Amino acid sequence: MEMILSSVSKAKIAEILKPILADQFVLYTKARNYHWNVQGSQFLTLHKKFEELYNELADDIDETAERIRAYGLYAPGTMKEFLKIAQLKEEAEGNYPDQFEMVKRIANDYDFLASRIRDIGYEVQSEFGDEVTAGKLYSIAERYEKHVWLLKSIIEGGN
Repeated sequence: MEMILSSVSKAKIAEILKPILADQFVLYTKARNYHWNVQGSQFLTLHKKFEELYNELADDIDETAERIRAYGLYAPGTMKEFLKIAQLKEEAEGNYPDQFEMVKRIANDYDFLASRIRDIGYEVQSEFGDEVTAGKLYSIAERYEKHVWLLKSIIEGGN
């Protein structure tokens, strides 16, 4: 039996999704930064991998923002808004870590974000009965967990 969500529940879910959107955007920005600035023995592999990640994140960002809009709220859309509500931190200005530190940092960010998304998926499912949004979140979390594994494999092979 399909559950019909009230407009109040939809607004609460949309509000819960905003920090996820912000974290995705911070991670997107970090992946772009690393794509542009990576150097070293793993340059080609990482240059391609970071591009793959930010392209995927662009789609994820769009999906999250559209879910927020579909549920009746405006999606945050400025760096100021994102940085205010995100838990992930962007790279410090003028700081360009080495290739393996880049991989470590982005893997840790994906790990954190996957866990956070999984928790929010559970909240959306258990408190609001929103199986569709929860399913979308679980799917994203699963992909992000795979990225952690793949990125950590690069580090283990390179040190």
